[in-house]
Amino acid sequence: MNKVALTSLGAAGAAGTAVGGGMLAKSYHNANSFTRKKYKHAMLRLDSDAAIWDSKYAILKSSKDTPKNSTLSLALAKSKDGEESKAKELLRQGCEEVYNSHEEEKYFEDFKKFCAKTNKDVSSRTTWITGNDKSDSWNAPLGTLKDYSGDLEPYLLSVKNSLRKENNGYQDAEREWIKGWCEDTQQELFDGTMGSTKLSNQDTFCTSNQQQ
Repeated sequence: MNKVALTSLGAAGAAGTAVGGGMLAKSYHNANSFTRKKYKHAMLRLDSDAAIWDSKYAILKSSKDTPKNSTLSLALAKSKDGEESKAKELLRQGCEEVYNSHEEEKYFEDFKKFCAKTNKDVSSRTTWITGNDKSDSWNAPLGTLKDYSGDLEPYLLSVKNSLRKENNGYQDAEREWIKGWCEDTQQELFDGTMGSTKLSNQDTFCTSNQQQ
């Protein structure tokens, strides 16, 4: 739902919320929007979550795809022009419009890329492994997994059971198993369950503070 539509519903009020040096007009709160019905735990707070908003802005600024939401599209354009404060304000405004929309098919990708809290976002860890499947950086989590005695996600348990017992290094395919799981898990929308096995496994096997 774009800004014009919100205004036509009588949603914009005279009062506003200060964001990044600008103002976001108070808008219509659609309790039946697709985000609130299905992804409420992944929605960012418009007046806080500053660190996550900064990470979403970095994603927007580097995006090669134009958002479907017109306000987010304008935010992207402003970011390319070096108007950072305005772009950040428009990012939150555009996400607010997405939060109030019924059009999941049209705006889900915008929501997921620029407006949603992921499993990675809720972690306190910062040293994520980023190498490709040929990188030795994935050997450490494989070694940790091989000897791990705690709870495991079903996929990781199958990986553990598939690892060769002999200590003669790891193959690219084995590194790809753990790399793929980490990437997929980090990008998943947060479902509101802190302390889950999945989040614990993410912090254990996807960070670079392990011993080989």
